[in-house]
Amino acid sequence: MVPEKVEADELRDGRRLLFSTDVEMSAAEMCRAYFERDAIEKSFRTAKGPMSLAPIRYRSEVRLDAYATVLYLGLLLWSWEERKLRKKFPSRTLEDALWSLRDVSLVRIGSGKTVREFTTRLNDDQKELLRLLGGKGVLPVP
Repeated sequence: MVPEKVEADELRDGRRLLFSTDVEMSAAEMCRAYFERDAIEKSFRTAKGPMSLAPIRYRSEVRLDAYATVLYLGLLLWSWEERKLRKKFPSRTLEDALWSLRDVSLVRIGSGKTVREFTTRLNDDQKELLRLLGGKGVLPVP
C-alpha cells in the first residue's frame, strides 16, 4: 500500500455531489434540503399506509387547499405523537402503538342522570401508551 494513495482515497470517502437549479441556495441549505427528503418520503408513506388516505378527486382550488391543509395537520399530529412515543419507546412506531390499543373500548352504562363510564381491562403496556399519548384525559383509565 502506498500511504499517499490511501490518504487521497480517504479524502474522497463519504463525499457526494449535490447540485441545484436554485443558484440562490447555499451549500448548507442544499444539504439540509437533501437530507430532509427522507422525512418527506416517510410522511407520504405514512399518509398512504396507516392514515389510509384515498386518492385526490377534487378539481376546485379551494377544496384542494382544504385537503392539503387537513393532510398537513394530520401528518403534523402523527409526527408529534410519534416523537412523544419515541422518547419512552425508541423502537416503537405510532402505528404499532395504535394497533396495540385496538381492543381498548369505552363502556358507558346507565340511564338518566346515573351514567357510569369505564374502559375495558388494560394491560400495563396499554396504560403506559394511553398516558404517553394523552388518552388519560379522554378515557377513564385506572
